[in-house]
Amino acid sequence: MTALIERPTIEDVAARKYTVADAQALAPVGDNHELINGELIEMPGASGKHGRIVTILSRYLDTYTTDHQLGKIFSNARVTLSIGNEPIPDLTFVTAGRLPNEFRGAIPTIPDLVVEVNSPTDTTEGIHDKLVMYREAGVRLVWSVFLLDEYILVHRLNKPKIQLLNLDDELDGEDIIPGFKLKISTIFEQ
Repeated sequence: MTALIERPTIEDVAARKYTVADAQALAPVGDNHELINGELIEMPGASGKHGRIVTILSRYLDTYTTDHQLGKIFSNARVTLSIGNEPIPDLTFVTAGRLPNEFRGAIPTIPDLVVEVNSPTDTTEGIHDKLVMYREAGVRLVWSVFLLDEYILVHRLNKPKIQLLNLDDELDGEDIIPGFKLKISTIFEQ
């Protein structure tokens, strides 16, 4: 005898809290979704400007960290932070020696630096939720890039004050990427 299973409603699916295991089981359906606070959030396609900024930052960061053997830069890689949080930051940096030599799937280590390039479709609440998630997970430095207004907010784990950087300022890798500096205007070149 076959048991009848009730089909979930749209409301049931939307209200459900997911775990990392749930999100991984949904792949490849889950490939274009981030897991934030147990919710699957669809990531819209990136604009050309968004992609260009990620490319510029990736090039400078990867060249510098590779040349100085400081660690590894990852672009659009899934990161497991906790049971209900598996975001896909635009860029992630993990200091040398903190990653296993080989791993499959999501980055298994809390990143030292996360770069999020915020799109016009990102909400203030969504941006805030991600920043809180990164802080609670122990990410030491977050660069939140606002592409339309061309500024960057710098969030440090152990400092409550957020730093605003404009086009005339420069990013500083601080103690996470020692010696790395990049003029903000360089990031927004087209």
